Amino acid sequence: MTTTNNKYTDKRHKIAKDPKKKQRNKFILFGILTISFIFLIVLGTGYVIRYVIPQGKTVVQVGEIKYDRADMLKMLRVKQKNSEMMGSQMNNSEEIFKALQNMIENEIIDQISPSLGIIIPPEQIDIYVRDVFMPSYNNEESPDPVQIEREFKEIFSNYLTSVGLSEEEYKKFTRWSMLREQMRQYIGETVPTVAEQVYLHRLMILPDDEIDIMKKKYEDGTPFKYIVREFSKDNEEVIRRGGEIGWVPKGIFPEYDYIIFDLEPNLLSIEAQSIKSPPLLYFFMISDKDPARPIALEELDQLKTQALKDWLNTKRKEFNVSANFNSEVHGWLTKQLSVSTLKKPEEKKSRLQELGILQ
Repeated sequence: MTTTNNKYTDKRHKIAKDPKKKQRNKFILFGILTISFIFLIVLGTGYVIRYVIPQGKTVVQVGEIKYDRADMLKMLRVKQKNSEMMGSQMNNSEEIFKALQNMIENEIIDQISPSLGIIIPPEQIDIYVRDVFMPSYNNEESPDPVQIEREFKEIFSNYLTSVGLSEEEYKKFTRWSMLREQMRQYIGETVPTVAEQVYLHRLMILPDDEIDIMKKKYEDGTPFKYIVREFSKDNEEVIRRGGEIGWVPKGIFPEYDYIIFDLEPNLLSIEAQSIKSPPLLYFFMISDKDPARPIALEELDQLKTQALKDWLNTKRKEFNVSANFNSEVHGWLTKQLSVSTLKKPEEKKSRLQELGILQ
């Protein structure tokens, strides 16, 4: 047995000492290393092309300020986290288009606001952050300030990690949100608080429903609320109220103002196609008019929001705005959102989690 082992050992020594075989082994090793290196380069290049380069591509430019896909993705992940914390699922496709619009509008507001004296100091942002992420305690708990501060930092840090944001990035988005609200209030000062209003009722119906029978019943004197409960495809609350919407000024349903405000009381309007839910049709009826009625706070708030939109549409023409957005960008963002793994909220809840509010 020992002799046999010595033979194999001698043979390996001979092979090791053979210059030609040593050279061949070097070539083989060099070849393996070269192929491995090329493979790693190809793999790395593929990763960069597929994941790194797309993130840096400009998607929105307002004047000299540019935002890339990564910026837009971060905004969307905040929205995604918002929906998750409220127990719902974000409509990715819808929110992607909203995010694109919001990036443009927020930058326009950011650039114009200083000239109007609208400024958000860093201290105000810090107060907001602490208010939102500060842990809440019941009456039986008496935590010391050190514990409160520690838990606040932990909650805030966990949130930033879950959405993939730095503290600076989160505060930038927060600043945008606060600026937008202040601009809405500023522009909203132009909205009158007293205006012509009508007491509105509506019925929503499909084109192939029994429209002629519905009209005949109304002409024969059947109360509108009963017709609504028989024929309407509106949401449950509106149907429960018999189609009653209440007092509305112009601008609450701007697409239908030309119909609503030309109506005489108790007459059924012509049919109007639903803008948001085609092919559904609307029929309107008003039961009262008031040429100068104070606008309710809820409707006034809606008019302020609409006033901001109108103002932004006007101001947008003054800026050099470009958007590099197509189906490929939409698909890339959708894919990134679909693989997002957001952490669950901590057991110790902040006001953000209790109220279900993220901005």
